[in-house]
Amino acid sequence: MFQNLLNSNIVRGSKVLGVDLYINSDGSFDIRCMVLNRQKNKISIKNKFTGLKQINDIQDKSVKGLPVCLSIDGKGVLFKRVEKNNKQKLINQILPNAKESDFFLQELDSSDNFMFVAAIRKEILDLLIESFNKIDVFITNLYLGPFALKNIVDIIGVDGFYTNHYKVKSEENTIVSVEKINESKLVSYKIGDDELYSDEIQVYTSSLSFFIDFSDEQIFEKVNESKTEFLYKQLFTIVGWFALAFFFVLLMTNYLFFNKYNKKMNNINFRYNQNLEMIKKLDTLKSEYNLKEQYFVSSGFLDASEQSFFADRIANTVPPKIQLSSININPLDGKFKNDKPLNFLMGKIKISGTVTQSIILTNWVKKLKNLDWIKQVTIVDYIHESMENPAIFELEIDIE
Repeated sequence: MFQNLLNSNIVRGSKVLGVDLYINSDGSFDIRCMVLNRQKNKISIKNKFTGLKQINDIQDKSVKGLPVCLSIDGKGVLFKRVEKNNKQKLINQILPNAKESDFFLQELDSSDNFMFVAAIRKEILDLLIESFNKIDVFITNLYLGPFALKNIVDIIGVDGFYTNHYKVKSEENTIVSVEKINESKLVSYKIGDDELYSDEIQVYTSSLSFFIDFSDEQIFEKVNESKTEFLYKQLFTIVGWFALAFFFVLLMTNYLFFNKYNKKMNNINFRYNQNLEMIKKLDTLKSEYNLKEQYFVSSGFLDASEQSFFADRIANTVPPKIQLSSININPLDGKFKNDKPLNFLMGKIKISGTVTQSIILTNWVKKLKNLDWIKQVTIVDYIHESMENPAIFELEIDIE
Protein backbone atom coordinates (compact mmCIF):
# COMPACT_ATOMS: atom_id res chain seq x y z
CA MET A 1 0.00 0.00 0.00
CA PHE A 2 2.83 2.36 0.88
CA GLN A 3 4.54 1.56 -2.42
CA ASN A 4 1.33 2.42 -4.26
CA LEU A 5 1.31 5.75 -2.44
CA LEU A 6 4.92 6.40 -3.50
CA ASN A 7 4.10 5.60 -7.12
CA SER A 8 0.94 7.74 -7.12
CA ASN A 9 0.60 10.80 -9.32
CA ILE A 10 0.42 13.05 -6.28
CA VAL A 11 3.87 12.02 -5.05
CA ARG A 12 5.50 11.77 -8.46
CA GLY A 13 4.49 15.25 -9.51
CA SER A 14 3.48 16.68 -12.86
CA LYS A 15 6.76 17.54 -14.59
CA VAL A 16 9.43 15.28 -16.08
CA LEU A 17 12.62 15.66 -18.12
CA GLY A 18 13.10 13.20 -20.98
CA VAL A 19 16.68 12.69 -22.18
CA ASP A 20 17.70 10.94 -25.41
CA LEU A 21 21.43 10.28 -25.12
CA TYR A 22 23.11 8.93 -28.25
CA ILE A 23 26.74 7.79 -28.02
CA ASN A 24 28.62 8.42 -31.25
CA SER A 25 31.33 6.11 -32.56
CA ASP A 26 34.02 8.50 -31.27
CA GLY A 27 32.51 8.47 -27.75
CA SER A 28 30.93 11.94 -27.99
CA PHE A 29 27.29 12.55 -27.11
CA ASP A 30 24.30 13.89 -28.99
CA ILE A 31 21.74 14.85 -26.35
CA ARG A 32 18.14 15.87 -26.83
CA CYS A 33 15.94 16.89 -23.91
CA MET A 34 12.24 17.54 -23.55
CA VAL A 35 10.22 18.67 -20.54
CA LEU A 36 6.65 17.35 -20.36
CA ASN A 37 4.02 18.75 -18.04
CA ARG A 38 0.78 17.12 -16.96
CA GLN A 39 -2.15 19.33 -16.04
CA LYS A 40 -5.68 18.01 -15.48
CA ASN A 41 -4.84 14.67 -17.16
CA LYS A 42 -3.49 16.48 -20.21
CA ILE A 43 0.18 16.04 -21.12
CA SER A 44 1.88 18.79 -23.08
CA ILE A 45 5.39 19.81 -24.10
CA LYS A 46 6.75 22.56 -21.87
CA ASN A 47 10.25 22.93 -23.27
CA LYS A 48 12.83 21.38 -25.66
CA PHE A 49 16.64 21.38 -25.71
CA THR A 50 18.72 20.10 -28.61
CA GLY A 51 22.34 20.17 -29.68
CA LEU A 52 23.74 19.39 -26.22
CA LYS A 53 27.12 17.60 -26.20
CA GLN A 54 27.79 17.04 -22.51
CA ILE A 55 25.61 15.85 -19.66
CA ASN A 56 26.72 18.89 -17.69
CA ASP A 57 25.08 21.07 -20.35
CA ILE A 58 21.70 19.87 -19.08
CA GLN A 59 22.40 21.55 -15.75
CA ASP A 60 22.17 24.98 -17.38
CA LYS A 61 18.54 24.40 -18.44
CA SER A 62 16.93 24.88 -14.98
CA VAL A 63 16.02 21.21 -14.53
CA LYS A 64 17.45 20.75 -11.03
CA GLY A 65 15.54 18.20 -8.97
CA LEU A 66 13.43 16.94 -11.89
CA PRO A 67 12.87 13.21 -12.51
CA VAL A 68 14.66 12.01 -15.65
CA CYS A 69 13.50 9.38 -18.09
CA LEU A 70 16.71 8.36 -19.85
CA SER A 71 17.03 6.63 -23.20
CA ILE A 72 20.55 5.45 -24.16
CA ASP A 73 21.53 4.39 -27.65
CA GLY A 74 24.51 4.25 -29.96
CA LYS A 75 27.99 2.93 -29.28
CA GLY A 76 28.05 0.32 -26.51
CA VAL A 77 24.33 -0.48 -26.76
CA LEU A 78 23.55 -3.86 -28.31
CA PHE A 79 20.10 -4.36 -29.81
CA LYS A 80 18.68 -7.36 -31.61
CA ARG A 81 15.42 -9.16 -32.43
CA VAL A 82 15.82 -12.80 -31.37
CA GLU A 83 13.75 -15.94 -31.15
CA LYS A 84 12.49 -16.87 -27.71
CA ASN A 85 14.69 -19.68 -26.41
CA ASN A 86 14.59 -20.77 -22.79
CA LYS A 87 17.65 -22.99 -23.30
CA GLN A 88 20.00 -20.13 -24.12
CA LYS A 89 20.80 -17.02 -22.11
CA LEU A 90 19.63 -13.74 -23.62
CA ILE A 91 23.09 -12.19 -23.60
CA ASN A 92 24.48 -15.12 -25.58
CA GLN A 93 21.82 -14.65 -28.25
CA ILE A 94 23.15 -11.20 -29.07
CA LEU A 95 26.78 -11.59 -27.90
CA PRO A 96 28.12 -15.17 -27.75
CA ASN A 97 30.45 -16.09 -24.91
CA ALA A 98 29.61 -12.83 -23.04
CA LYS A 99 29.30 -12.83 -19.26
CA GLU A 100 25.72 -11.96 -18.24
CA SER A 101 26.76 -10.31 -14.97
CA ASP A 102 28.76 -7.71 -16.89
CA PHE A 103 25.69 -6.42 -18.73
CA PHE A 104 22.36 -4.78 -18.02
CA LEU A 105 19.67 -6.24 -20.27
CA GLN A 106 16.20 -5.22 -21.31
CA GLU A 107 13.73 -7.30 -23.25
CA LEU A 108 10.50 -6.58 -25.10
CA ASP A 109 8.01 -9.02 -26.58
CA SER A 110 7.46 -8.87 -30.30
CA SER A 111 5.15 -10.95 -32.48
CA ASP A 112 4.80 -14.72 -32.21
CA ASN A 113 7.94 -16.31 -30.80
CA PHE A 114 10.24 -13.34 -31.18
CA MET A 115 11.44 -10.67 -28.81
CA PHE A 116 13.73 -7.67 -28.75
CA VAL A 117 16.78 -7.66 -26.49
CA ALA A 118 19.05 -4.73 -25.65
CA ALA A 119 22.19 -4.74 -23.53
CA ILE A 120 24.85 -2.33 -22.25
CA ARG A 121 27.91 -2.90 -20.10
CA LYS A 122 27.24 -2.05 -16.46
CA GLU A 123 30.47 -0.07 -16.17
CA ILE A 124 29.36 2.24 -18.99
CA LEU A 125 25.91 2.62 -17.44
CA ASP A 126 27.43 3.32 -14.01
CA LEU A 127 29.50 6.18 -15.41
CA LEU A 128 26.50 7.71 -17.19
CA ILE A 129 24.28 7.53 -14.12
CA GLU A 130 27.01 9.01 -11.96
CA SER A 131 27.23 11.96 -14.37
CA PHE A 132 23.49 12.57 -14.04
CA ASN A 133 23.69 12.37 -10.24
CA LYS A 134 26.25 15.18 -10.30
CA ILE A 135 23.79 17.60 -11.93
CA ASP A 136 21.21 16.93 -9.19
CA VAL A 137 18.55 15.11 -11.18
CA PHE A 138 16.93 11.75 -10.46
CA ILE A 139 16.78 8.98 -13.05
CA THR A 140 13.46 7.18 -12.62
CA ASN A 141 13.11 5.39 -15.98
CA LEU A 142 15.79 3.84 -18.15
CA TYR A 143 15.56 2.53 -21.71
CA LEU A 144 18.16 1.03 -24.03
CA GLY A 145 18.06 1.50 -27.79
CA PRO A 146 14.53 2.04 -29.14
CA PHE A 147 12.80 0.35 -26.18
CA ALA A 148 11.09 3.58 -25.09
CA LEU A 149 9.09 3.51 -28.34
CA LYS A 150 6.77 0.90 -26.84
CA ASN A 151 5.07 3.78 -24.99
CA ILE A 152 3.90 5.51 -28.16
CA VAL A 153 2.78 2.76 -30.57
CA ASP A 154 -0.82 2.85 -29.36
CA ILE A 155 -1.20 6.66 -29.52
CA ILE A 156 0.76 7.70 -32.60
CA GLY A 157 -2.07 6.64 -34.89
CA VAL A 158 0.05 4.94 -37.60
CA ASP A 159 1.44 1.42 -38.07
CA GLY A 160 4.84 2.68 -39.15
CA PHE A 161 6.85 5.70 -38.09
CA TYR A 162 10.38 7.08 -38.10
CA THR A 163 12.65 8.31 -35.34
CA ASN A 164 16.05 9.93 -35.73
CA HIS A 165 17.72 6.47 -35.87
CA TYR A 166 15.01 3.89 -36.56
CA LYS A 167 12.15 2.88 -38.83
CA VAL A 168 9.52 1.18 -36.68
CA LYS A 169 6.58 -0.99 -37.69
CA SER A 170 3.80 -2.09 -35.32
CA GLU A 171 0.80 -4.37 -35.40
CA GLU A 172 -2.00 -4.34 -32.85
CA ASN A 173 -0.03 -1.91 -30.66
CA THR A 174 2.99 -4.21 -30.64
CA ILE A 175 6.36 -3.44 -32.23
CA VAL A 176 7.09 -6.13 -34.82
CA SER A 177 10.17 -4.71 -36.50
CA VAL A 178 12.81 -2.08 -35.83
CA GLU A 179 15.13 -1.16 -38.68
CA LYS A 180 18.13 1.08 -38.09
CA ILE A 181 18.52 3.92 -40.61
CA ASN A 182 21.65 5.90 -41.43
CA GLU A 183 19.88 9.12 -42.31
CA SER A 184 16.80 10.43 -40.50
CA LYS A 185 13.71 11.48 -42.40
CA LEU A 186 11.90 14.68 -41.46
CA VAL A 187 8.35 13.46 -40.88
CA SER A 188 5.82 15.08 -38.56
CA TYR A 189 3.27 13.28 -36.38
CA LYS A 190 0.29 14.66 -34.50
CA ILE A 191 0.02 13.48 -30.90
CA GLY A 192 -2.72 15.18 -28.94
CA ASP A 193 -2.31 18.93 -29.37
CA ASP A 194 1.43 18.61 -30.07
CA GLU A 195 3.10 18.15 -33.41
CA LEU A 196 6.32 16.13 -33.29
CA TYR A 197 8.98 15.54 -35.88
CA SER A 198 10.66 12.20 -36.32
CA ASP A 199 13.84 13.32 -34.55
CA GLU A 200 11.74 14.22 -31.47
CA ILE A 201 9.84 10.94 -31.18
CA GLN A 202 12.55 9.14 -29.18
CA VAL A 203 12.94 11.82 -26.50
CA TYR A 204 9.17 12.42 -26.34
CA THR A 205 8.31 8.76 -25.73
CA SER A 206 11.12 8.52 -23.15
CA SER A 207 9.66 11.35 -21.09
CA LEU A 208 6.13 10.02 -21.66
CA SER A 209 7.13 6.83 -19.84
CA PHE A 210 7.12 8.78 -16.55
CA PHE A 211 3.33 9.01 -16.76
CA ILE A 212 2.46 5.62 -18.29
CA ASP A 213 5.33 3.21 -17.51
CA PHE A 214 6.60 4.29 -14.13
CA SER A 215 6.51 0.89 -12.43
CA ASP A 216 8.78 -0.86 -14.98
CA GLU A 217 10.44 -3.83 -13.26
CA GLN A 218 13.51 -3.93 -15.52
CA ILE A 219 15.29 -1.28 -13.49
CA PHE A 220 19.04 -1.03 -13.04
CA GLU A 221 20.03 -1.08 -9.36
CA LYS A 222 21.43 2.46 -9.29
CA VAL A 223 18.42 3.73 -11.22
CA ASN A 224 16.18 2.09 -8.68
CA GLU A 225 18.07 3.86 -5.88
CA SER A 226 17.73 7.19 -7.69
CA LYS A 227 14.04 6.57 -8.26
CA THR A 228 13.46 5.71 -4.59
CA GLU A 229 15.40 8.77 -3.46
CA PHE A 230 13.29 10.97 -5.76
CA LEU A 231 10.01 9.50 -4.47
CA TYR A 232 10.97 9.92 -0.82
CA LYS A 233 12.15 13.46 -1.49
CA GLN A 234 8.81 14.22 -3.14
CA LEU A 235 6.88 12.60 -0.29
CA PHE A 236 8.90 14.52 2.29
CA THR A 237 8.25 17.78 0.43
CA ILE A 238 4.50 17.09 0.19
CA VAL A 239 4.28 16.10 3.86
CA GLY A 240 6.29 19.19 4.78
CA TRP A 241 4.03 21.51 2.80
CA PHE A 242 0.95 19.74 4.17
CA ALA A 243 2.24 20.12 7.74
CA LEU A 244 3.08 23.76 7.07
CA ALA A 245 -0.38 24.37 5.60
CA PHE A 246 -2.02 22.48 8.47
CA PHE A 247 -0.24 24.51 11.16
CA PHE A 248 -0.85 27.71 9.22
CA VAL A 249 -4.58 26.95 9.06
CA LEU A 250 -4.52 25.97 12.72
CA LEU A 251 -2.73 29.21 13.60
CA MET A 252 -5.16 31.28 11.54
CA THR A 253 -8.12 29.45 13.12
CA ASN A 254 -6.74 30.10 16.59
CA TYR A 255 -6.15 33.74 15.68
CA LEU A 256 -9.70 34.13 14.36
CA PHE A 257 -11.17 32.52 17.47
CA PHE A 258 -8.89 34.59 19.70
CA ASN A 259 -9.82 37.76 17.84
CA LYS A 260 -13.52 36.90 17.99
CA TYR A 261 -13.59 36.13 21.71
CA ASN A 262 -11.17 38.94 22.52
CA LYS A 263 -13.63 41.38 20.94
CA LYS A 264 -16.45 39.80 22.92
CA MET A 265 -14.42 40.06 26.12
CA ASN A 266 -13.58 43.71 25.44
CA ASN A 267 -17.23 44.41 24.70
CA ILE A 268 -18.30 42.69 27.91
CA ASN A 269 -15.67 44.59 29.92
CA PHE A 270 -16.87 47.85 28.41
CA ARG A 271 -20.49 47.04 29.21
CA TYR A 272 -19.46 45.90 32.69
CA ASN A 273 -17.70 49.20 33.35
CA GLN A 274 -20.71 51.09 32.02
CA ASN A 275 -23.05 49.07 34.22
CA LEU A 276 -20.71 49.55 37.16
CA GLU A 277 -20.97 53.33 36.74
CA MET A 278 -24.74 53.05 36.44
CA ILE A 279 -24.85 50.90 39.58
CA LYS A 280 -22.85 53.53 41.43
CA LYS A 281 -25.23 56.21 40.19
CA LEU A 282 -28.18 54.04 41.14
CA ASP A 283 -26.79 53.56 44.65
CA THR A 284 -26.31 57.33 44.93
CA LEU A 285 -29.86 57.97 43.71
CA LYS A 286 -31.22 55.34 46.09
CA SER A 287 -29.43 57.03 48.98
CA GLU A 288 -30.82 60.42 47.97
CA TYR A 289 -34.26 58.90 47.51
CA ASN A 290 -34.18 57.27 50.95
CA LEU A 291 -33.10 60.53 52.57
CA LYS A 292 -35.83 62.50 50.81
CA GLU A 293 -38.41 59.83 51.52
CA GLN A 294 -37.42 59.84 55.17
CA TYR A 295 -37.64 63.63 55.22
CA PHE A 296 -41.05 63.75 53.56
CA VAL A 297 -42.36 60.98 55.80
CA SER A 298 -41.17 62.77 58.88
CA SER A 299 -42.52 66.08 57.59
CA GLY A 300 -45.93 64.65 56.88
CA PHE A 301 -45.96 65.61 53.22
CA LEU A 302 -46.70 62.07 52.20
CA ASP A 303 -49.81 62.05 54.33
CA ALA A 304 -51.90 63.05 51.33
CA SER A 305 -55.24 62.00 52.78
CA GLU A 306 -55.08 64.47 55.76
CA GLN A 307 -53.94 67.39 53.62
CA SER A 308 -56.71 66.71 51.13
CA PHE A 309 -59.14 66.47 54.02
CA PHE A 310 -58.03 69.84 55.46
CA ALA A 311 -58.14 71.57 52.09
CA ASP A 312 -61.57 70.10 51.28
CA ARG A 313 -63.13 71.10 54.64
CA ILE A 314 -61.72 74.64 54.50
CA ALA A 315 -62.92 75.14 50.94
CA ASN A 316 -66.37 73.87 51.92
CA THR A 317 -66.72 76.61 54.58
CA VAL A 318 -65.59 79.58 52.46
CA PRO A 319 -68.40 82.22 52.13
CA PRO A 320 -69.28 83.46 48.63
CA LYS A 321 -67.88 86.96 49.32
CA ILE A 322 -64.43 85.66 50.30
CA GLN A 323 -61.96 85.01 47.50
CA LEU A 324 -59.03 82.73 48.49
CA SER A 325 -55.67 83.29 46.81
CA SER A 326 -53.64 80.52 48.58
CA ILE A 327 -53.85 77.68 51.11
CA ASN A 328 -50.45 76.59 52.42
CA ILE A 329 -50.54 73.44 54.58
CA ASN A 330 -47.36 72.86 56.64
CA PRO A 331 -45.78 76.02 55.22
CA LEU A 332 -42.03 76.68 54.87
CA ASP A 333 -40.47 78.28 57.94
CA GLY A 334 -38.58 81.27 56.68
CA LYS A 335 -37.06 81.65 53.22
CA PHE A 336 -35.47 79.00 51.04
CA LYS A 337 -31.66 79.09 51.03
CA ASN A 338 -29.36 76.71 49.11
CA ASP A 339 -26.89 76.31 51.97
CA LYS A 340 -29.47 75.59 54.67
CA PRO A 341 -31.88 72.69 55.20
CA LEU A 342 -35.61 73.28 54.75
CA ASN A 343 -37.79 73.68 57.83
CA PHE A 344 -41.58 73.47 57.77
CA LEU A 345 -44.20 74.61 60.24
CA MET A 346 -45.88 71.30 60.86
CA GLY A 347 -49.53 71.38 62.06
CA LYS A 348 -50.20 74.84 60.65
CA ILE A 349 -52.17 76.11 57.70
CA LYS A 350 -51.77 79.58 56.21
CA ILE A 351 -54.62 81.03 54.19
CA SER A 352 -54.63 84.30 52.25
CA GLY A 353 -57.32 85.99 50.18
CA THR A 354 -59.67 88.95 49.85
CA VAL A 355 -62.99 89.90 51.53
CA THR A 356 -65.46 92.73 50.93
CA GLN A 357 -66.36 93.28 54.63
CA SER A 358 -64.59 92.51 57.84
CA ILE A 359 -67.74 91.04 59.41
CA ILE A 360 -67.78 88.33 56.78
CA LEU A 361 -64.21 87.38 57.64
CA THR A 362 -65.02 87.39 61.38
CA ASN A 363 -68.01 85.10 60.92
CA TRP A 364 -65.93 82.69 58.77
CA VAL A 365 -63.19 82.60 61.44
CA LYS A 366 -65.83 81.67 64.03
CA LYS A 367 -67.11 78.97 61.77
CA LEU A 368 -63.60 77.55 61.29
CA LYS A 369 -63.05 77.51 65.06
CA ASN A 370 -66.08 75.28 65.46
CA LEU A 371 -64.42 72.54 63.37
CA ASP A 372 -63.22 69.80 65.73
CA TRP A 373 -59.81 69.33 64.04
CA ILE A 374 -58.91 73.05 64.31
CA LYS A 375 -57.24 74.12 67.51
CA GLN A 376 -56.78 77.87 66.89
CA VAL A 377 -57.47 80.42 64.11
CA THR A 378 -55.49 83.66 64.14
CA ILE A 379 -55.95 86.66 61.87
CA VAL A 380 -52.31 87.43 61.09
CA ASP A 381 -52.94 90.30 58.74
CA TYR A 382 -55.87 92.40 57.52
CA ILE A 383 -55.43 95.33 55.10
CA HIS A 384 -58.26 97.42 53.73
CA GLU A 385 -56.89 100.48 51.96
CA SER A 386 -60.13 101.82 50.35
CA MET A 387 -63.83 101.15 50.23
CA GLU A 388 -63.69 100.56 46.52
CA ASN A 389 -61.29 97.60 46.85
CA PRO A 390 -61.70 94.39 48.89
CA ALA A 391 -59.57 93.90 51.98
CA ILE A 392 -56.55 91.56 51.92
CA PHE A 393 -56.26 89.11 54.80
CA GLU A 394 -54.04 86.31 56.04
CA LEU A 395 -55.07 83.60 58.52
CA GLU A 396 -53.01 81.08 60.45
CA ILE A 397 -54.71 77.89 61.61
CA ASP A 398 -53.33 75.52 64.23
CA ILE A 399 -54.36 71.91 63.72
CA GLU A 400 -55.22 69.60 66.59
